Amino acid sequence: MKIQSALALMFFTLVPVAASAETQDEQSACIGDAFNICGHAIPDRDRVAACLAQNISRISAPCRTVMQRYSKSMTATRAKLSARD
Repeated sequence: MKIQSALALMFFTLVPVAASAETQDEQSACIGDAFNICGHAIPDRDRVAACLAQNISRISAPCRTVMQRYSKSMTATRAKLSARD
């Protein structure tokens, strides 16, 4: 159990989606997928996030929901910033 806790702590500091998630449930939704599908990308935060996005059809439904939610949020933020220019 201590190893899982240490891995979870490491994960939350490495994966932008999980690190920026609002709730513990959102963070927990992607931890397994990040290690199982994108473990090769750890510890690079950007590579893990990109890997999860590239493998959206392979990740769990709860993680997919979180990824899509934050993807929409990031897209909206980028659009607002572009409109300012």
